[in-house]
Amino acid sequence: MTTPRHPEGHSDILNGPFVAIPFALLRHFSALELTHKEFLVLLQIVSAVQVQGSEILSAQDIGQLVGIPSREAGEILDNLVQKDFLAIEEKSDSSGSRICHFDLVPLWNRFSKGFNEKRDRDTDRDLVTLFEQEFGRPLSGLECEQIRQWLVDGYPDWLLVESLREAVLANKCSFRYMDRILFDWQRNGVRSRQDLEQYRQSYRERVQAREQAAATNTAASSRHNARTRTVPTNPVPGSKKGTDGRDERYSAFYELFPDS
Repeated sequence: MTTPRHPEGHSDILNGPFVAIPFALLRHFSALELTHKEFLVLLQIVSAVQVQGSEILSAQDIGQLVGIPSREAGEILDNLVQKDFLAIEEKSDSSGSRICHFDLVPLWNRFSKGFNEKRDRDTDRDLVTLFEQEFGRPLSGLECEQIRQWLVDGYPDWLLVESLREAVLANKCSFRYMDRILFDWQRNGVRSRQDLEQYRQSYRERVQAREQAAATNTAASSRHNARTRTVPTNPVPGSKKGTDGRDERYSAFYELFPDS
């Protein structure tokens, strides 16, 4: 990570403590259905934990930090608890005042879940875009649902892309054909890219062996037909046929035995 340069004249400010916030949370907090004020309250709690090492703040403290009435700060805290972004345990200080002890674990759990769901939705959209490009048309709702179901069934996105590639090369751009491909790969233990490459190599070898066997059988059949083909019988050299079809060399025999 590159160390940020401090502009001249502001080192006294920039050398102070910093608060570590996931960049994705800053960019996508609205997708978690957090309002700006709710997010700002959470930031103040995170800041207190990281910088001051304290998980104890009152609604009045938060109101002053955020610039809102303490009553509104209390309502926001209640909303965050109901939305499962925050856990609060009330305690009494030495003076008997009720103070809030905050637990940020729900925030990080919700953020992690929401971020993964967003990433899955982005993956779905990327796959749909790729399928539409290869199919040359928009996908139907059922086809989009089929992609989502493949992902739910455990097929990784790269394997879906490979099955699409197989369908395009075979000029059979249909989801039914791709489903048969995925089922065949699963049945043959394809779990990684290396498994798929080995399976493809084995498949090519089997196809080549079948083609060679078919060529050998065709050649053998041709030779057999050539040997057994009927050859016309040639007439006896020197023989002559009469008008009645009898050999003239045996005319004396035919005179003695005219019925022969």
